[in-house]
Order: sequence, then C-alpha cells, then structure tokens
Amino acid sequence: MTVDERSEERAEVGGIVGSPWSRALRLAVLGGLLVLLGVTRGLPILVVILAILLMVVLHEVGHYVAARRAGMKVTEFFVGFGPRIFSFRRGETEFGLKAIPAGAYVRIIGMNNLEEVDPADESRTYRQAPFRSRAGVAVAGSAMHFALALVLLVVQFALIGRADPERWTVGAVTPGSAAAAAGLQPGDTIVSIDGAPVGSFLDFRERVATSEGGRLEVEVRREGTTEVVPVELSRRVKVIGTVGEDLDLLGTADGVVVGATRSGGAVEGAGLVEGDRVVTINGRPVGALEDVEAAAAAGVGGVVVVGTEAGDRRIDLGSAVSVTPPGSFFGVGQEAVLVTEPPHVATGTAFSEFGRTVGASVVGVGQFLWPPNLLEFLATPTQSADRADAPTTAEQTAPDSRPISIVGAVLYGSDLTAENLSNLVGFLIVLNIFIGVFNLLPLLPFDGGHLAIACYEKARELRNRREQRYIADVSRLLPLTYGVVMVLVVVGLVAVYLDLTRGVSA
Repeated sequence: MTVDERSEERAEVGGIVGSPWSRALRLAVLGGLLVLLGVTRGLPILVVILAILLMVVLHEVGHYVAARRAGMKVTEFFVGFGPRIFSFRRGETEFGLKAIPAGAYVRIIGMNNLEEVDPADESRTYRQAPFRSRAGVAVAGSAMHFALALVLLVVQFALIGRADPERWTVGAVTPGSAAAAAGLQPGDTIVSIDGAPVGSFLDFRERVATSEGGRLEVEVRREGTTEVVPVELSRRVKVIGTVGEDLDLLGTADGVVVGATRSGGAVEGAGLVEGDRVVTINGRPVGALEDVEAAAAAGVGGVVVVGTEAGDRRIDLGSAVSVTPPGSFFGVGQEAVLVTEPPHVATGTAFSEFGRTVGASVVGVGQFLWPPNLLEFLATPTQSADRADAPTTAEQTAPDSRPISIVGAVLYGSDLTAENLSNLVGFLIVLNIFIGVFNLLPLLPFDGGHLAIACYEKARELRNRREQRYIADVSRLLPLTYGVVMVLVVVGLVAVYLDLTRGVSA
C-alpha cells in the first residue's frame, strides 16, 4: 500500500467525510431523491432512469472484461461520480457506488504516454498492449451497446411485439369530447368514417383535422359486433406554452371545458382536471373558443389564470403562450396493437432493423456535426429570446427535430414508457444504437478517439517496418480534446435548456 493510499484510508475511516454515518447519509439522500422523483413524476421516469443507468454500467462492463482478458490492470470500477458511498475490493480492482448517479467509469492504468505508472506495472498498461487488445478495449463499450440493441430487438419482435401502424384500437376517451358524447369506449375499433376505411391512427387524425366539422358517420366494432355511430365533432383550441405541455380546451354545449391533461404535468399540477368548465381566463369571460385567444394574450410571462366553477387555477406555461385556431376534435387516444413474430423470423427482422437504425444514426450524427447545422443549433436559444412573443408550436417540440440531452431523453422515455412496455424497449434500442455510434467518433475523449490513436500507432509501426511499439504523444492532441469537451459542454447545456423550455413530449 502506498503512502497516498494509506492517507486516503485514514481519511475514509477517521474523517467526517468518509465516516460510515456520512456514507449512509449519502445513500439515504440518493434513495430519497429517487423516491421523490417517482412520487412527483410517476413510476415510468424511475424505470427509464434505472434502465439508462444499467445501460451505462454494461458499457463499462464491456471495457472491464476486454481489459482483463487482455491482461491490463484495472484499478477501479465505480457507478456514479463524486463522493463515495461504499466500495469493496476484489483482487486488484475496487468496485463501488458514488453519490451522483450520472454514469459509471472503469480506470485502466497507462491509457496514454502522459500517465505515470509504477514501473512494475508498465507491462500491464493499456499503452503497452498489442494493437488488437487496445482496439478491443476501445470498441468494447460500443460493442456492448450494439449487442444490447440486438438482444432487445429480438425480444421485442419475438416476445413483446411491435406496434402495427395499420391496426389500433381506441385508448383513452377525452371527457366532454365528441367521442365521449357518442358513447365510444376504450377497446373499440374504428372501421370507417363516412364509408371510407380507416387505416393508421395518423390517417385517422388527418381525416378528422381536415374535416369541416359537423356530423360524421363512424363505423365502430365492439366485442365482435359492428354498428354505425353518428358523431358530432367537437372543436378544440390549444394554449401552447414553452414547457412542453399545452392546455387543451374543448368547445361543448355547456361552454368551454378542459380537455386531456398529462399526468404529473403543469396543468394537472395547477388543479385542473379533464371536464372542468372554464369560466374565465386571466379574468376575462370565456363563453366560447373564439374568446380564448384574446383572453390568453392578457396573461403576463406565460402565466395563464384559468377560472373554473371551483375557483382560479394558475398555470405557468413558460416564457410565453400562443393559441391555435379552433379546429375539429374527435377525442380518442390510440391503443397500439402489438404483433409478434416467430423467433427465427424475429432474429432476421432484428438484424435488418439494427442495420437500418445504425445507418440512420450515422447520418443523423453527421448532419448534426456539420458546422452550419451545429452553429444553427447553438444559436437557437438566442433566436427564441429574440422572438419571445412567438413561442414554439407543437411541431417544434418534436424530439426528432433536434438533438436532446440526457434530461430530455429521460423525459421522452418516461412518456413512452407510460403507454406500454414495447415503447420502452423501442426507446432503449434506439438509444443504445445512437450512443454506440456517437461514442465511436474518432476524437478524444470518445472511445473512438482511443481507437483512432491505436490505428495511427499501428500504421506508424507498419511504415517503420519494425516490431518495436510506437506510442503516440497524446499531448499534441490536448488542444483539440479541450475544444471537443468545450463543444460537448455547450451543446449539452443548450440541449438541456431547450428540453426544459420547449419540451420533448412523445
């Protein structure tokens, strides 16, 4: 044991920071925060956080196993960062948990020529390993992501099933909507509208949106029997904010009522529930949908005060709000029909889908990193500030229209998970493949940067036609590495800002 290790041990045993009570307190705080998050945001967000954390840990398991198989010395394997909660030693490796669950890491000695290593351990460093071992360790993390994605693809196609876009049933029915008035129920299948067959849910929504209102003849199948139900379409407006959630208002015979609300969202948090009758908005009387736009504009700073028969409800929708024009509204959600495949067919489908998603991820990463696109993304918050009176539309909140942060990924994944397990699995598949591809960028600090250095060193050895190891001087890459890290930090902060202000609702 070295002098530094003995000092650290004394600090852990005798100091306040490393005392058993302080470690227990850190664990209690971490557990309490997770419980609080689950209570306030629901179980789906906890499921997504734990799934992502497990995914990150398995990434590091890939590096650990590859390094150990290559004979490299691995000194640490920790989940989380910051203050240590607990740890234990197995052989020469210390395993443990730290207080900030923002990832995991494996420490392999001698990753480059700048790191000082005990001469007795030099032969077991990463830098002294043969090319195949260094390359194997570098790609092991991404390989683990790709393997996870393939396994999840097979599981989804063979066991869970994936949504058939042409087959769906009625999910939730919005109170006060046309569907509720017509007596539609969850589980019903809408066969046709005015005699024209209905295909996907997207086609159905477009049919309703392009309708001029009035009465529709809707053919509905329920428990094996089919009947034609007359439906008088509702009308709806959406008060759109910058927090990723809208206030749905429906026009009914009784006046304006609150439409669907999101569980744990700002509207529900303000005390509004589906079907509440709206009497005023920002103190102005609201008797019809046409009154909403002017009344909402009277708010200040994105705050909308909705007066109901039970009292005023204050909703903070962000920095500003806008109101959509009144449009036709049916009032049903979608319940996807999941279809499974035989295992041998599912395996083939999994590899096909894996290849397609990898290709899409490569194209997406390349397009985002193209300098004009990157600069446009970084300028987005400034453009939003310059147009404070023009908040984002529903289309602008779509998560596939811009990169999202890990915060946005968790929020988006929790929305999907709340619908069904298939959505969670699909989300993790895409996330694993994207991270696997992104991590192979040939720049430090990505794993692809270490792979690029290993390839460069091998090329120099082949050019010199000698067996002596060539070790690259990483100090020459430090300015570029610092620049990459700065760009990552700025992009991450911008993405978090946009996720929190514009939202990433599924």
